Amino acid sequence: MSYWKNNREATCYRENDIVYIEKLNRARSVSDFIRSIESGRNQGVDDFLLDFSGVEEAIFPNAVAPIAGIIEHYKSKGIKFEFDSYSRAIQSTKIFMPTHYDAKVEVKALGKVWFFQSSDDVNELVNAYIKELQKSAQFYKGVLNVIEWSLNEVMDNVIQHSKIGFGCVMGQIHSTSQNIAFTVFDAGQGIYNSLKSSIHKPKTAVDAITLAIQEEVTRDTKIGQGNGLFGLHSIVKQGQGKLVISSGGGSYSYSSGNVNVYDHLPVFSRETPGTIVDFQLNYSKDMSIDKALVFRGKQYSLTNIHFEDLEDEYGIVHYSIKDHAEGTGTRDSAMRVKNEIHNILTETRKPIVLDFSGIEVISSSFADELLAKLFLEFGLFQFNNLIRIKGLDQSQQALLHRSVLQRIIAEVK
Repeated sequence: MSYWKNNREATCYRENDIVYIEKLNRARSVSDFIRSIESGRNQGVDDFLLDFSGVEEAIFPNAVAPIAGIIEHYKSKGIKFEFDSYSRAIQSTKIFMPTHYDAKVEVKALGKVWFFQSSDDVNELVNAYIKELQKSAQFYKGVLNVIEWSLNEVMDNVIQHSKIGFGCVMGQIHSTSQNIAFTVFDAGQGIYNSLKSSIHKPKTAVDAITLAIQEEVTRDTKIGQGNGLFGLHSIVKQGQGKLVISSGGGSYSYSSGNVNVYDHLPVFSRETPGTIVDFQLNYSKDMSIDKALVFRGKQYSLTNIHFEDLEDEYGIVHYSIKDHAEGTGTRDSAMRVKNEIHNILTETRKPIVLDFSGIEVISSSFADELLAKLFLEFGLFQFNNLIRIKGLDQSQQALLHRSVLQRIIAEVK
């Protein structure tokens, strides 16, 4: 019987060559997984069976993304893994075999682990995340911008500073708690090894992490400005979120004004101990990008290019239902379009044209969820000021009129 089974707080334990994973919803799972594999390797085990039958609770990025990356690291060292008793939910995360995101093949990016190793990979993944988030919920002004900025910075750090040039990432949106969670992992040299030969010369892994979240701290100013983790830390503080950075056996966490540091965490390699950056933001909080991103006392402005690309030469946002809706037959599809319309109006404060050109069929459910509910949410005058509708034929116009009337009557009742 392994020691880890006797530890009541253990999320993972090993018996001979079988590793039992019981929780995938907390950062501790990563440490327990490393301990289990390393103790097995010390006893000569190089072929493991991973048993997921004990996982009954939620599955979060802060456990799944690092464990997926660590499995791939061990595989590169000749260690073999087999997988047993896993649910469809676990399999859908791609924890067993992360791949590169391909927009031509994949529909959704959230909820899965993805590899990235180039600026093109980062750009494609971040675009996919933002596009999916835009349709998943209604965000306060600036939230999507800071998420996009943060992901680009943290993932670029992996490419520039890890010395292995690739990592993995996973993101989730939690509608109940109105939180967005992202975890970025790489099995590279770690923050301490990156900074120890710089002018900063940290003494410990924890010192290295606390240095890295300061402004303009970087290994080489020719490669980067050193503001990525500093900016992310500022964003999390202002957005009342949570940030955990673990690397080289040290860990730093910030949550609701409370700071904790830990050392002596297990590592799978002294030379390449890897880095985990896990951040969470509450998207129902109003965020000012100007206040969050201040470098050398100057505010850093962000422009949402996703929404800017929809604007015509007159500054009017043109939204093609044919290009952006996932069909026009279901209430769920309409809800995703409605979320995106809300987010566009929140960010741009400009009129928007909903263009139905090229749409043959619109169901009553779609018309009710999108147009009738938007009409009620904004009211007659604000709806007329903000939203224009074009491209509807006579029968579709009649369907819209009927949906609006039925919705008004239902609300009055």
